[in-house]
Formats: sequence, structure tokens, C-alpha cells
Amino acid sequence: MGTLRQKTSLEDIYAPVQEKLKKVPDTVLAILTSPNDLAGEVIRYFFSRQGKLLRPALTLLGAEMFNRGPSGSGGDPERRLLHLASAFEVFHSATLIHDDIIDSAYIRRHIPTINVKWGPEVAVLVGDYMHDRANRTIFYHGDEKIMALFLQTAGTVCDGEIHEIKEKDNFNLTEEEYIEIITKKTAELLACTVEAGGLFAGATPEQAAALKRFGRNFGIAFQITDDCLDFTGQEQEFGKTLGKDCAVGVLTLPLIRLIHLVDENKKGQVFKIFKSEMGTRKYETLYAMVTETGAIDYAMARAREFSDRARLELAVFCDSPAKQSLEQLVQYVIERKR
Repeated sequence: MGTLRQKTSLEDIYAPVQEKLKKVPDTVLAILTSPNDLAGEVIRYFFSRQGKLLRPALTLLGAEMFNRGPSGSGGDPERRLLHLASAFEVFHSATLIHDDIIDSAYIRRHIPTINVKWGPEVAVLVGDYMHDRANRTIFYHGDEKIMALFLQTAGTVCDGEIHEIKEKDNFNLTEEEYIEIITKKTAELLACTVEAGGLFAGATPEQAAALKRFGRNFGIAFQITDDCLDFTGQEQEFGKTLGKDCAVGVLTLPLIRLIHLVDENKKGQVFKIFKSEMGTRKYETLYAMVTETGAIDYAMARAREFSDRARLELAVFCDSPAKQSLEQLVQYVIERKR
């Protein structure tokens, strides 16, 4: 396990699928080709700054675990897999655009968000267009199992978003319910991408289920870490608005733990700060509180617990470069600063 503790770049981790992954950005733009000039301008702007390509990488690594041809027939297998991987990135991008509208976020990938630059009307419609194109691409390049998996996941992601909105400003939100929300909102899509890659390459039902469990635990660890970075990250490095969860009334694990640790009087003070319009000072005050009480340390310990569970799910697979990459990816996401 010692090698997993080494600082490894994403490029190193993605090595087994790097050549395929390099084609994803162009494939994404091809999927999103539109005769509408405004749509094209907005899409090119959004993808001018590349994300981590985590979801397409998981799809490609899920397929690479088996290193054999896809199940079913029809079309060029490599092209089909590339389009599936790219479609997941398109769908994820649509959710980010919609999230930024809901949260009134002003930075995404170090540049102004679409809703800031073009307004919420354009942002909503471009997000909807991306969602439609992701659906169409998965329908054409996947099989019935993959399409059913994606449709179920897309519904779960939306349900997670609604659940999160319902629980805004709820100071009685439990850790268990928080885990349920982030599982639906974030982890299920990550689980879907790696499972879809495995299904594409002929994984058995048992193998596909193990990949799903890996992706779900990995996704929970990823989101908890992301929520900690919302307090501890550097905005320039993190690439998106810090403190945005607090600003829109979303309680994440560090705050849930803080509320659990303090007495009723202190809890009232936390609630008053949380609901205030203090801006940067509000974020700094809450940051000091979650740090001093050990709430951040607790949340990161929980992230490591889920990352350990994710790694255990890979034990059923034979050793391979793709398996090693998935193991390293788990460690990378809980050590990252962005």
C-alpha cells in the first residue's frame, strides 16, 4: 500500500487510458455541435478550461479493467467507448451549469460562470441542450443495460439536487441524511461511469456490481473532500467560489459535525452567523470554528473511511495497470487541493 501514499499526478494515474482520454475534449465538442451561434459560443467558452475529466477517465478505466472487446456488436468499439465516456462528461457539465445557477456561483474553473457571463436564461437552456445530447449519445453508443443504468442515475442525481434544496438551512440535518444526499447527487454518477465502462467491456453482473460499489464509495469520499475544500481551499487553486455552500444555506459535513459538538448556546451563535449577510467575514468565522473544533479533521477521517471501502471493492479483480490507477485515484482525490 506504500505506493498509494506517493503524490501522483492525474496524468500519471490516467496513463493506461491517456491516449483515449486525450480525444475526449474534441469528442465532447463534436457531440455538442450546434448550428446556433450563441449555443456554440457558450459551449466553447465553458470547455475552454478543462476539468479533471474524472468521469470519462473512470469509464475508460472501467473498460480497461477487462482489456477485451465490448459486449454486443455494431460500430467501431473504440469509437463507441470514447463517445460513451465523453457523454458522461457532457452530462456532468450540464449539472455543473445548473448547479451554478442554483448557487449563484460566480467562478467555475477559474473563469466567470455562464450564468454570470450570459445570464441564467442562457445557462439553463445550454445546460438542457447538453443533457439532451448526452442522452442521445449514450442511446446510440451504449446498449440497453448501459442506457437503463444512465437513465436511472440521471433521475437519482436530480432527486439528490432536490433533496439538498429541501434541506437548506436545516440545522437538524443528520450526518446520515447528508451522506444520502451526496450519494445521490455526486456518488451515483461516478458509480455509473465506472460500471458502464465495465459493462461495455463485458463485465459479469458480479464484477459490474463491485465496480458500482467502488464508484459509490469513491464518490462519497470525493464529495466530502470537496466540501472540506469549500472551507480550506485557496480559491485561485480550487478554481471555484469558496464558501458557496454556506452562502446558499447548504449544510455540509464539517458544519454538521460542528453543530453536533457545540452546546445549545453555541449552536444558536453558529446559526446566527450561518444565516447572516457577513460575506467574506461569515466564511472566515465559520472556517475558524470548524477548524478549531476538529470538525474538518473529522470530515476528512470519514472521507478516508469511504476511500478505504472503495479500495476494498477492487480486491476481487486481478492486478492490472487499470486497477492500480483506480487505487491511486482514490488516494489522489482525498489528498487534492483542487
